[in-house]
Amino acid sequence: MAAYPNLGCTGGPYEVGTRWGVYDDVFCAGNDSVFLLLQDVIDEILPLFPSKYIHVGGDESPKVRWEKCPKCQKRIKDEHLKDEHALQSYFIQRMEKYINSKGRRIIGWDEILEGGLAPDATVMSWRGTEGGIAAAQQDHDVIMTPGSFVYFDYYQSKGKNEPVAIGGYLPVEKVYSFDPVPDAKLLDPAKAKYIIGAQANLWTEYIKTPEHVEYMVYPRACALAEVQWTQPAQKNYEDFLNRLKVHLKRTDLKKVNYAKHIFMVKGEVEHDNQGNMSVKLSSQLDGGKLIYTLDSSAPTASSPEYTGPVAITKSGTFRGVVLQDGKAFGDEFEQTFTFNKATGKTVTLKTPPHEKYNPGSPFSLVNGIRGVEKFNDNQWTAFQGDFEATVDLGDSIAINKLGLSILKYNDQWIYEPKEIVFAVSNDGKTWKEVAKTNTFTAKGINKVRLNVSNVSARYVKVVAKHFGRIPKGAQGEGNPAWLFVDEIVVE
Repeated sequence: MAAYPNLGCTGGPYEVGTRWGVYDDVFCAGNDSVFLLLQDVIDEILPLFPSKYIHVGGDESPKVRWEKCPKCQKRIKDEHLKDEHALQSYFIQRMEKYINSKGRRIIGWDEILEGGLAPDATVMSWRGTEGGIAAAQQDHDVIMTPGSFVYFDYYQSKGKNEPVAIGGYLPVEKVYSFDPVPDAKLLDPAKAKYIIGAQANLWTEYIKTPEHVEYMVYPRACALAEVQWTQPAQKNYEDFLNRLKVHLKRTDLKKVNYAKHIFMVKGEVEHDNQGNMSVKLSSQLDGGKLIYTLDSSAPTASSPEYTGPVAITKSGTFRGVVLQDGKAFGDEFEQTFTFNKATGKTVTLKTPPHEKYNPGSPFSLVNGIRGVEKFNDNQWTAFQGDFEATVDLGDSIAINKLGLSILKYNDQWIYEPKEIVFAVSNDGKTWKEVAKTNTFTAKGINKVRLNVSNVSARYVKVVAKHFGRIPKGAQGEGNPAWLFVDEIVVE
């Protein structure tokens, strides 16, 4: 559009993008010259790629220009379309007819469902599995590619030495747990035949070298391969790992720069719902010896050998590593615990977090572990609406300070809340507001800490009010902002 401004709704001038993101300026759907250009592009592409399918994208295309464009509005009226979503469907279907006339079929991301699917389109479901389910119910072929399971640009380790990535957390084990065919409760088994496969995606905004690409892809790609060719009842992660050990010898011979996380030490913080916490260590390294320390010192060959979960009873840093031939293999597991009066207590959420950023339990909000800025440690709990949590302290205690951590990275669609409000109660029914703030300034982690006086209570409630939609001119404008929260503090 910078080269051919007549293809846009406003006529430009347009600037070539210098960063990734979603832009409001898109092809003008009311301009026939747009379709002529795209047909020319398709004509040039087809001889180069003699495939059955042509992927036409169709994702992350804002409609704000169409809403104000006279040509687009005339198209909506002339074609008797309902709205701009239907105009998008018209756009995709018009291109599909042309591509079909050349003996090919189209694939598009799940946004092409909006406004009605093109008759013969295959859908790639990336925003979860819901789009794929909707398409399969309409008898359309589907490729499942949800971000939470198969986006290989996500972090694959919680290690502090991980190269920077876009966010998220996707270890090999989670990739292996993926089932492309939804449960019968979600999709009629008779429609399951339309789920024709799965696909991993590796976007490279943060990846500069082929070696880094290999690091992000393998061995996660091995796990996905087995997901696709193995019936769910036949899958066995432990057996997969044993076979992977043999396979990785082949990748060594090929000099593939694969990630070795699955054989390094892994640590998991466990709790018994009664305020007691412990660290459980594990490693898949054959012949490896697990050792640990509790005083933040580096583990050595003379450190205590791990024989079972280690109780965590106070603030401090736990460090563990797996030894091979007396030497540390890979990165160690390190976890700092910072205790307060809420640590280990029972916490409940009013609404569940978004599936994309869900540590698996509300306990992550009171486990004494503070989420890191990379948000790759599976500690942050994220919402696209209000956050409300209640902590049961067990007994009525004196309270001097209340806190909550929130994350602010506007360029990654993560926004501060409009307001944080704390309330207390002794019966869990009658509440008294004791502190609030709407001031958040720091980029990255904001550790909100509010002093209170003359407060004693058994229950503490914290509400963070969602920012709303991302403002005009910002990355992702118009989309719901993310609200990231972690570690409730009571002192």
